[in-house]
Amino acid sequence: MCGIFGIENNETASMFVFVGLLTLQHRGEESAGITSNNDGINYITHKSMGLVSQIFKEKILNTLTGKVCIGHVRYSTHSESTLLNAQPFVFNCIHGNIAVAHNGNITNCETIKKELAQAGSIFNHTSDTEIVAHLVAKNKGNSAGQLIKNAVSKLEGAYSLIFIIGNKLVGVRDPFGFRPLVLGKTKDSYILASETSAIDAAGGTFIRNVNPGEVIVIENGKIIEDIYLDKKEKEKFCIFEQVYFSRPDSVLCNKSVKNARVQMGKYLAKQMKDIKADIVVPVPDTGIFSAQGFAEQSGIKFQTGFIRNHYVGRSFIKPSQKMREVTARLKLFPIKDVIDGKKIVLIDDSLVRGTTAQKIVRILRDVGAKEIHFALSCPPVISPCFYGIDTPNKDKLISAMKSNEEIKEFLNVDSLTFLDINNMKKACCTDEHDTTKFCCACFDGIYPSKITDK
Repeated sequence: MCGIFGIENNETASMFVFVGLLTLQHRGEESAGITSNNDGINYITHKSMGLVSQIFKEKILNTLTGKVCIGHVRYSTHSESTLLNAQPFVFNCIHGNIAVAHNGNITNCETIKKELAQAGSIFNHTSDTEIVAHLVAKNKGNSAGQLIKNAVSKLEGAYSLIFIIGNKLVGVRDPFGFRPLVLGKTKDSYILASETSAIDAAGGTFIRNVNPGEVIVIENGKIIEDIYLDKKEKEKFCIFEQVYFSRPDSVLCNKSVKNARVQMGKYLAKQMKDIKADIVVPVPDTGIFSAQGFAEQSGIKFQTGFIRNHYVGRSFIKPSQKMREVTARLKLFPIKDVIDGKKIVLIDDSLVRGTTAQKIVRILRDVGAKEIHFALSCPPVISPCFYGIDTPNKDKLISAMKSNEEIKEFLNVDSLTFLDINNMKKACCTDEHDTTKFCCACFDGIYPSKITDK
């Protein structure tokens, strides 16, 4: 998934990027990096493993001088979780020094990498982003926009990219628009970011989405080039952004993520209209707004049943199963007075591997829950994602390997309900009749683009 942020024409650009990355921390907790350019030639980069607040102290930020700056927070899906793969990547080629930060997953990476290696390219990273650097170096263009357009023309899959090329800030989004990329402005500076919430945090104003297939070039507070890739595809935006990844205060598909999740909860309540329960309890934090919607629709009282340890990160985006399990144990603590003796509707955003949910149910049973009716604000995850979510193997997806009845027994719940896929789509857009613009491959197995490297 990852989060990217860039700003140009600003004397304190690195501070803005720092704020932006703090706001996007939920998109990646493994590493973070910032690259700045002061004179159009020399780049300064600092990156490390860990969280943004741990890496970038004032002393470090003061060294990142320059008016053009990009940053990245990483959640690895394609390659190893090491400092070697931390971004932004900075490389020198015939076009000068260039920096790049990437959100997405290039599905024909291995095929392109093999072609590049046969032509003599040498690789220092295991990240798919490195092939972007090689393609930029190999291609030509009479402008920055044309260069990037030509470089990414061979890529398949999901990519939202931001570059520093000299004094220019460049953004590009794949023709399907799998991953978000938005344009904002603060005074005389333009901003590119993964989510609108990062623009808000930086004191900027959201202007619009970068369109699928768009290449936008910005310099000295002006958009100097705005062109499109030759490939034209129907937008297929990742619906899991609204279900789980994005911040509730971000706006996606012209609708706040918070409102989409509330609507998901209301649709769930309609599906479960005959349920009898005392309270609705969310799994914090991503289940909160769906639980509110469920409570509003059903009339069952909303209650906070867990205290979350906010010093523990998101369990789903940890790089290993062992780390996910440790995080799950440390993250949630039940409130016994709320749970004991109650019939509970437990709301969570999704069920992927099932290990975290099983532990949560066990916690509730241990403190006296009378009944647990588990409801998910998305359909069963039955297929791996090749576009940037860490579900690469089908045998790790509980809904792909077990029936709903088997999952119910595995979790030890009294009932199990998944949100209908059409209800999920309707909840995520402003026009309930325009539900074709989402990629739901993880839920329906239909991949919008060719998957070259199985």
